[in-house]
Parts: sequence; C-alpha cells; structure tokens
Amino acid sequence: MNFKKSLKMITVAGLALSSIALPGFTSVVNAQETKNVVVYSNSLSDNREEWITERAEAAGFTLEFVSGGGGEILNRLLAEKNAPQADVTFGMDEASFAQLSDEQMLIEFIPTWVENIPEEANIGNGLYHPLVEQRIFMIYNPEYLTEDQVPSNWQDLAANPDLAGKYMVPNELGGGTNQKAVMSVLLQYQDANGEYGISDEGWTQVSDYLNNGYMTPEGEDAWQNFADGKTVITYTSTSTLPLMEEQYGFNGVIVNPEQGVITMREQIGILDKGADHDYTAAQEFVEWFGSDEVQAEWAPEFGSHPVNTVAFEHTTDRVKEIVEATTPMAIDWDFVRENISSWVEKIELEIMPL
Repeated sequence: MNFKKSLKMITVAGLALSSIALPGFTSVVNAQETKNVVVYSNSLSDNREEWITERAEAAGFTLEFVSGGGGEILNRLLAEKNAPQADVTFGMDEASFAQLSDEQMLIEFIPTWVENIPEEANIGNGLYHPLVEQRIFMIYNPEYLTEDQVPSNWQDLAANPDLAGKYMVPNELGGGTNQKAVMSVLLQYQDANGEYGISDEGWTQVSDYLNNGYMTPEGEDAWQNFADGKTVITYTSTSTLPLMEEQYGFNGVIVNPEQGVITMREQIGILDKGADHDYTAAQEFVEWFGSDEVQAEWAPEFGSHPVNTVAFEHTTDRVKEIVEATTPMAIDWDFVRENISSWVEKIELEIMPL
C-alpha cells in the first residue's frame, strides 16, 4: 500500500488567547496548548489537505494527516485496531464505517451540526456522521460521441464493439470511486446462491466490462485522455467532475441508468483509543470541520454536495445540476459491507488483466 504521510505543524505563537466559535458553544484556547489531531482520510487530494490545514491553524489545531485510497485507509485502520494511531477518520463510505463500528473501533460523539443532517442520512447510531454525498456515475464526451451512441447502463458498455478500448475502467481497486464503478455492475446481479452473493452472469459481466475497457497505464493522464477523445466514456464522482471540467476544458454529459447511480456518503468518526484517553481535541475537530460554516466554505471550493442542508445552499450550480440529473440507486450497505473485501480480492486476482 502506498501512503502519503504529511505532517502539518501549525503554530499559534504570538496569540495570547484564541477563541474558537463552534456551533452551540465557545472554547478558549491557550496559545501554548495546541490541539493535536491525527487524521486519516481518503479525501485529501486536489488541495483539500492544504485547505483544511490553513483553516485549522486559525482554530488552534495541530494536524497530522495520513492519506490514501478508501480501501487503503480502511485496511490501515483495521491493522492498527489494537494500537490505533488515528484520532479522527473521514471520507470513507457507510460500509467502511459500519465495519469500523462492527469492530468496536469508534466512540460515540454527537456534534451539534447533526441537527442539520437529514435523519435518513444519519445511520451511524452516534458513532459516525455524514459530511459529503458522492454520486458515482458515467459521463461521455459529446465532442466525440453522440447521445444515441451511449449505452444506457454500465453493463452494456462491453456489449458495444464500437466502444471496445474506448471507455475507461479501473486499473486498481484501492480507491472508493474505482470500487463503486465495479459495484455499479455487480449490484445488478445479486444472487444469494452465487459466489459472494453475485450470480455467474454477474461475474461474467464484470469480467467483460473490465477486459473490454481501457485501463490507464502508468504515465498517462486519464482525464487528458477523456478530454482528447482517446477515451469517450469514463466515470467520476460529484465533487470530481466540476474540478476536472475546469482543469481540462471539457463538458461531461451525465449518464443516469434506469437502476440509478451508486450514492454514498462520506462519513466522519472518532477512533476509540481507550477509556483513559482524552478525546477533547478530536471532538472539537469533528465539531469544527462538520459545522455549517466550514462545510459551507468547503462545498463551493471543492464542488461537493454537503449532506448538511444549510451548507448545501452554498454549493455550486454545477453540483446542483449533477444532483438533479442523477437518481440514487437503492443499495443494501450491509450486503456491501459483508462482501466488498471478497469482491475486491476476486476481481484483482482473477479478473483484472495483468
């Protein structure tokens, strides 16, 4: 596993006292008592880590980050179960946090901003809470493909010989978005008698999808390939699409299959480090980062879809268009949690081309 570990030491020297305004309460922090928080996350790319660090400085936090793909972060947390290093983790989906909950690795903490989270979205029983909603969907480049040439769903991509080698597929399954791309096919073929809950037809469909698509080799830029027409269909997430459209100068057209698109919510939670541990800094970080004010700034900056209803009003028009253009797929996250590790292992070892 490849991890990027960066230490951001934030100095508040020169300030006699710093007041932190948090929803519902005010905490006064002595300048010499910075609040140290180790944060594990799969949502620190595209300048997010730097953005959090800069604003956390004013709030008196000293942050240490460990970043990686969603699967990598989950595996690292599980490996450290008996000696957890992280104070807070955020960015992984419901299934990953449910696994941490099952392993009794989280403590209960209910921040005040939960009052602005829709009840149906807050399923963590006080152990974790949603921050950002991500929808994973296909897009096509209208410069190189017309609407009538676009398959209506993921599993039809491989059936179209004109698209062979022209649609992007994952080249690894360490990241959450890549996993959701494959799951978009798998979940259409649930079978209680099938291998890991998937029918034989489902495994064949996944194999066809992966082997007839284009896996971006090392040294190539997947988004540049899409902008240039080397690949004409790809997949992305709510927060990624606006950033890539701006950076690469294309306008992606969203495909909304009849079965809907996988919709997951990035969660945040505090790691259990024992009954004698002081959780104050971790709790204050969760309270601060998930607050209406911070999420309202975060949303337009990174094109995100905040679950917080107050913050959602501040997101971009493009994100609101994406939300309007996609229909969430009905997903049994318990089923996903029970099988995702086996799916990833089978696909990487038996199905993905070498």
